[in-house]
Amino acid sequence: MKLALLCAEDFSLSVACLSAFLKKNGHEVRVIFDPKQFGKAYANNKYLSELFSRRSLILSCLKEFSPDLIGFSVFTSNYQWALGLAGEIKKSMDVPIIFGGIHATLVPEVVIEEAAVDMVCVGEGEEPLLELLRRLKDKNKDYSIRNIWFKESARVIRNEIRPLTQDLDSLPFPDRESLYVQLPRSYSKYPIMLTSYGCPYRCTYCANNAISQVYKDKGSYLRRRSPANVIAELKEIKSRYMPKYILFMDDLFTFNKGWLSDFALSYAKDIHLPYSCLTHARFLDKEICGLLKSSGCNLVLLGLQSGSERIRREILDRPESNEEYRKAAGFLKEAKLKFSLDNILNIPFDTPETIRESFYLYNELRPDMIHSFNLAYFPNTRIIEHGIRAGALKEGSRDLINRGLSGNYINIQLNSQGDYRRYALLFTILPLLPKCLAAKIIEDNIFRRILLGLPSAVILLVKFILNIRAGTGFVFFTVINNELFYLKAILAGKIRARIIQK
Repeated sequence: MKLALLCAEDFSLSVACLSAFLKKNGHEVRVIFDPKQFGKAYANNKYLSELFSRRSLILSCLKEFSPDLIGFSVFTSNYQWALGLAGEIKKSMDVPIIFGGIHATLVPEVVIEEAAVDMVCVGEGEEPLLELLRRLKDKNKDYSIRNIWFKESARVIRNEIRPLTQDLDSLPFPDRESLYVQLPRSYSKYPIMLTSYGCPYRCTYCANNAISQVYKDKGSYLRRRSPANVIAELKEIKSRYMPKYILFMDDLFTFNKGWLSDFALSYAKDIHLPYSCLTHARFLDKEICGLLKSSGCNLVLLGLQSGSERIRREILDRPESNEEYRKAAGFLKEAKLKFSLDNILNIPFDTPETIRESFYLYNELRPDMIHSFNLAYFPNTRIIEHGIRAGALKEGSRDLINRGLSGNYINIQLNSQGDYRRYALLFTILPLLPKCLAAKIIEDNIFRRILLGLPSAVILLVKFILNIRAGTGFVFFTVINNELFYLKAILAGKIRARIIQK
């Protein structure tokens, strides 16, 4: 059977995993990527996005491939893109369409109601899609496939969730090549990796708190590949793509010290490339930091989100104390590990006083970078309740969030309203300032007004400088190179299409 998988904006590890699994089981898979040129939050222009749209090229590719099933992997940020493209496909092709991914898992009851959507895959899709393709091949109209919701006449069939796959080593390595051939070299030069699925925490703003409820009583939500399995994939990547840096995207990379000890030894011996990872203050101690340093880690990302213990505890459901972060920062500095902090602004019930608490704590911790984000509301996350209570959201906002119409993409929004734009600059620039000067700015309204008056573009300049200092300057260069790559590709595609038409 032939399956087309569509994704947008960025490299999709989940699509690469689905492609590998289904190819291994004998199906033909075509992955189609849309960079959404000028349609992303950091570069959004309606006129240019239409001018550089790949919709016609994607439709031509689908018609040429003639798939038996078309699947979309959707996040809240690209849900409307997927609906628009699915609608266009339905006008010209008689092919069943299935939506999956995080957004479809969070609100399947919303997604299944869309006219262009025939089925919804809730949760992990390897086994459900394999079973669906087998049924389609046999022309078997069996609507009992677990994880998949079907439309049948005027009713919706909502099937239960199957248990989570616990043995991640049993899954094939992701089919990276299917996406890499459509992407700039930077994606294979700085590949993303996952060694685990899930997270032990349930922060109110994170999709994990909603997805974990979907899988309640269906097996351990937090699962991990063996060190040997991870190293084997990295060896393959290193041999094939010659990467320069590895980006580990696990929600909590250091949650198992024994695993990390085995991994660190093998990684230093067989891979020996710099890498970054995400972790949590409660999973950092002297030994863990030593393992990270010895294995080649050069940047640790901590998601603190607010320096106010009350905001973290009552609104974000993050019970860790500021003292725990002080200890974690001490361990990182002792090991000579650079680290960054994530900070969220526009949190419900945040005030100038609680934001000032964050300034004081961050100035004390002295991270190498501070990433400030505007709060994003995702479907069915508990932060929505706080937003409504605080008056930041209206009751009707739920529907906008569920339909991907709330503009809630996590990003430095240079045109955002309210306090976000003003305070983001202060947080971003703090690591560049001497500790005493930063304290003066926090306490002195005159200094603060001067900084608040600077243009928002200064944020990008400061972040560039900080990334250079942290050894991750490639982040900025790759964004520019990627955009140029996509521009050239779309222009070449349009020229070829006109030549063919003539």
